[in-house]
Amino acid sequence: MLTESGQNPSPNRAIGPDGATRSIAEAVARRVWVAAGGRCTFCNRWLLADETTGQPVFIGQLAHVVGWDTAKGSPRGSDPLPATDRNEAANLMLICYDQHHVIDSKSLWEVYSADRLRELKRQHEQRIKQLTALAQRESTTVLRLVDTIHGAPVQLAQSAVNEALVAVGRFPTYVLLGADEYEIDLRKLPGEEEGSSFHWLAAVELIKDRLRLLGALVADGTIADLAVFPLARIPILIALGALLDDTVPTTVYPKRRGGTEAWGWPGSGTEQEFEWRVLSDGEDEPERVTVMFSISGSIEADRLPTETADGARIYEVRPAGVTPNSDLVDTPATVDMFAQCWRSLIAEIETLASVETISLVPAVPTTVAVAIGRSINASVHPPMHVYDRTGHEAIYTFTMELPR
Repeated sequence: MLTESGQNPSPNRAIGPDGATRSIAEAVARRVWVAAGGRCTFCNRWLLADETTGQPVFIGQLAHVVGWDTAKGSPRGSDPLPATDRNEAANLMLICYDQHHVIDSKSLWEVYSADRLRELKRQHEQRIKQLTALAQRESTTVLRLVDTIHGAPVQLAQSAVNEALVAVGRFPTYVLLGADEYEIDLRKLPGEEEGSSFHWLAAVELIKDRLRLLGALVADGTIADLAVFPLARIPILIALGALLDDTVPTTVYPKRRGGTEAWGWPGSGTEQEFEWRVLSDGEDEPERVTVMFSISGSIEADRLPTETADGARIYEVRPAGVTPNSDLVDTPATVDMFAQCWRSLIAEIETLASVETISLVPAVPTTVAVAIGRSINASVHPPMHVYDRTGHEAIYTFTMELPR
């Protein structure tokens, strides 16, 4: 029977829509509770303690996918599943009181059909199985960077990160978590929408401060693998790449396109090669070099700012044999191939002893932006200035000098 708060006082009692209870064999009930990880199949609520008082009481209920009898008031009771099988684990799901009330409401029986409930049960139990199968050695430390983008503060839910990492067999840890809900949160810094230099300078200093902790934890062995989830303007992401510790294995995860909150690489993709070429030789001994990155879109050379074009040697990095587009980079291997091409161009630029500054003009996805920064050695290479696209006319303006 139910308590006054609507809770199931016993972990091996199934409850019907009229409040009647039925005893479930202990071995069967235990199987359902364990398979569900002690969490509601619908809302993932923890069901082994009261969330308000913290008292260790069972607040979960065993619900039948197909009602335990064929009577008219039994939810989905007309299903052909034999009555002898209706109290077995395959026909039971762990659920909280609120969601139990929803699926057993007569007006929603067609919405929550037996087939739909079976699929929800399968998905939830499979997720729990995957999570609990991950060993500590498969853990990866999460680093999320969020900022305001064109005046709109972004969000990056922990659940989206967890889903992306579990999908590739990694166990997320959050030892870098800051005072708020993110590891690096730049959203409170003013001036992003106006392109103020203050925003970029303050952002770099905050990133440096947070990465000091990363360096300390890498040094003492606490962190051995890093998963980066970045959501910010391209110059910030290039700066992040330049500041990341290059001694720890690092994977950068993209946000999937289409307006969803999903992150991670698709199950399949291509391995795209890249090439660099000289668009303008510039002066005989150029003091300035400009590199255009035409990856997610094409950059028109005639739209370059005057200070990046006059007398400068101009290079372009672009995909080999295909038109730049926003869906081009869809595998980590493609990011690696881009990085190889970019490092090759850097080596070429190093042969020009006269170069004093390098201007970067990127049209790239987030993962490539971080890769641009990770290939830069500030102690060796000339100062690098990043230009960012502003407005709807694709005009590039100077944003920041990469940290040295």
